[in-house]
Amino acid sequence: MASSKDVVHKVFREAPLFRALTPEQATRVQRGARLVHLEENEPLFSALDPAERFFFVLKGKIKLYHLASNGTEKVLEIVGPGEHIALAVMFMEHQSYPVSASGLSESELLAFENRIFLTILRESPETCFRMMADMSRRLRGQMSEIRNLSLQSAPVRMARYLLANKTSAPPSTPCGAVVRLDASKQIIASRLSIQPETFSRILAKLSSQKLIEVKGRVIHLLDVNALHAFAEEEQKPDRA
Repeated sequence: MASSKDVVHKVFREAPLFRALTPEQATRVQRGARLVHLEENEPLFSALDPAERFFFVLKGKIKLYHLASNGTEKVLEIVGPGEHIALAVMFMEHQSYPVSASGLSESELLAFENRIFLTILRESPETCFRMMADMSRRLRGQMSEIRNLSLQSAPVRMARYLLANKTSAPPSTPCGAVVRLDASKQIIASRLSIQPETFSRILAKLSSQKLIEVKGRVIHLLDVNALHAFAEEEQKPDRA
């Protein structure tokens, strides 16, 4: 079994975020790193907690969410292995976490001290610009997703989610692809800004049209081309 030190070194070799660092800078950041283990549903941090660290996900899934005053939970993002959490917070004037985070499943993360990172960035504008480029790429992806959530209908969001997350089906499966939901249907619905009952109705509609077959958290895409056509038809102006 790999030691935590080996895990850290592997992350720094492979993750684009850390490849921006020089060897000396990487050593300084690694000294302040610590391994965090989360059980399913265990909190990582809560909104307005002091943001002293950012995180890199090694395994599992982390849910970023906001709690409304009435207790309703809105899932904002599901973060998986190879992705970072709360990196941009270190650049905010008031360094507190703007949302809450908890494990969707048993998870492991590396936690890094903001203080060390900020010192390195102040010392090296070149490293700072390389890191800003990484953050900009992620921001563009998030802006595109926000645009899609605001402009697309619920059926289109659902169909596009299935198409974006499909994987090849096993040879024994009579379908073109499968989607393995990485969270409960209620959480996926919240992530797509769809009410749970609407989510269920859309799944039922797609099933009745023989586009999908739902088996627990595994959704079989019976006709990928037809699902593409469904999304395009639903997005026509007269469907809005």
